[in-house]
Amino acid sequence: MLVRGNQFGVVNAGDFPSGVGVAQFAVISTVVNDVESKSALQAGGFAEAAQQFEVKDTCRENLRDEMSDISRTAKSMEYEFDGIADKLRFQRNMNDATMLATARAFITEAGPYAANFKDYGLFGSFIADLTAAADAFEASFSNTAAATAEHVAATADTSAKIREGMVAKRILDGVVQNKYNNDPGKLAAWLSASHTEKAPKKKAPTP
Repeated sequence: MLVRGNQFGVVNAGDFPSGVGVAQFAVISTVVNDVESKSALQAGGFAEAAQQFEVKDTCRENLRDEMSDISRTAKSMEYEFDGIADKLRFQRNMNDATMLATARAFITEAGPYAANFKDYGLFGSFIADLTAAADAFEASFSNTAAATAEHVAATADTSAKIREGMVAKRILDGVVQNKYNNDPGKLAAWLSASHTEKAPKKKAPTP
């Protein structure tokens, strides 16, 4: 509707050389340009957020694999090191914050047994690998938050601009109808241009 209203203003600019009409058509023109720019940012923010959530999912799986290997090995070591399996117990249904905290605890608890884990077949770099996986997972938190914030901010800015354009359109309703009171053709063109479509409703099923 705002795009059509802007086009109407451009075509009939000569009828509104000054005053409220020209000012409000200028507002609508600015809003249309701004919304197009914000829409691009909104789409870009949405795509960035989706990508960062994919990255976070990958980091989560990497960390889960590292922790699972350590926990599984600790169960085998339980007969030699009593209680180690309880210290390094891993549950797959942990939320992100709990899993990160547990990973940090694993680093502390498994450290003194690093040589023993190696004897049981775990890679000698497992502490470093777990630390790197935990760091990457933690970093993904801020990346997803930033990308989501960009998308939300663009959406809010777009909504604000559309509201501004709607106010200008309501002001123009009176101005344009007064201007074209004796010109039914142009009046009808404005009414058509300034009409806001509603989403189609599904027809109710026949009983």
